Amino acid sequence: MSTVAQNWSTKIAAWRHSGLSLPAWCRENAESYHRAIYWRKRLQPSDRCETGGFVELTVPAAPITLECNGILVHIAPGFDPALLVDVLSVLKRD
Repeated sequence: MSTVAQNWSTKIAAWRHSGLSLPAWCRENAESYHRAIYWRKRLQPSDRCETGGFVELTVPAAPITLECNGILVHIAPGFDPALLVDVLSVLKRD
């Protein structure tokens, strides 16, 4: 870590410990608010994916409700997609 990064790491830690908002801390310590934001973002551990990466989501199976022409259609997990297409095509005609 460079000297500048170490310096800002110390400053960010001091800000967090101070209990002040970042703008207030910057005013009291004659630091640039925008520079503090930059270093706060740069020094925080990144838990985000690499650019362009994907995150696998697991969606719990839960029933959903669709409304078509004022008619509610309740769809349970494990539904038959072909049957749903047939039902919606009939509802679409009305």
